[in-house]
Amino acid sequence: MRSGLVAALMGVGGIFAAFGVTVLIITIFSRMNHWLQVPTEMSVGTLTVVIGGAMMVAGYLLNRIGRRSNDTAAI
Repeated sequence: MRSGLVAALMGVGGIFAAFGVTVLIITIFSRMNHWLQVPTEMSVGTLTVVIGGAMMVAGYLLNRIGRRSNDTAAI
């Protein structure tokens, strides 16, 4: 059960982080055009990167915590 939850957390977290980085890159390039929504785009991109990173860290820690030393299948 834990490995499915870990995979889901890390997978969705990776998608969120990639989406957030994409939004930030688009925002940086659109800043040259003086769009009015730059602060909103920056906050959404930053929040998405932070949430994705937190989900990835939570998945990694959940995978590492509680593992027995003789459990080689989880590596």
